[in-house]
Amino acid sequence: MISESAFRLVLAVFVVIDLSVPAYFRRRAGASSCWAAQLKRGGLFVPERLLTFVLYCGLLAYIISPRWLAWSQIHLPGGSRVLGVLLAALALAWMVWAFRHLGSNLFGPQAGLQTLVTTGPYRWIRHPLYSGWAALLAGYSLLTANWFVALVWLAALTAVVRRTPSEEAHLLQQFGEAYREYSARTGRFLPRFRR
Repeated sequence: MISESAFRLVLAVFVVIDLSVPAYFRRRAGASSCWAAQLKRGGLFVPERLLTFVLYCGLLAYIISPRWLAWSQIHLPGGSRVLGVLLAALALAWMVWAFRHLGSNLFGPQAGLQTLVTTGPYRWIRHPLYSGWAALLAGYSLLTANWFVALVWLAALTAVVRRTPSEEAHLLQQFGEAYREYSARTGRFLPRFRR
């Protein structure tokens, strides 16, 4: 049986990686991480940011002392929690792969995307970072066995899904027919399977 301390340690490592990877690729791409600059470009999405902040505060509370979130703890078999660890690890690897292919186009249409990225995971999915983020936080929800973490994750995910069509409208405006063709052969968050 895996101890609660082991799950907390694994979560702490994942959260450090999770927060470090975007910062690394942002710096490597030469993109600004300044919130004021992102707001000016339309890249600061308040509902997602606020919900993500609340979610990571919950994760931090769990890492420091699971008793702080005992009111929202649910009983899950150890296998489900291990599945959460595996899902989060795979999601982190997926996100690193997506960031590598996104390269200097890191902030999408808000930063004046120079090229339409269709390699790596973008070959099958138009928004692999969102898919990876959703899988990562689903893994966190299982790992922590906490309904509060899961509920905030679902709310943040809903906000991202609602915003995505406007983001795609920007991409369509920027890339025109090339983006229309790309959209026709790829899925938004999951691969599109043809018959």
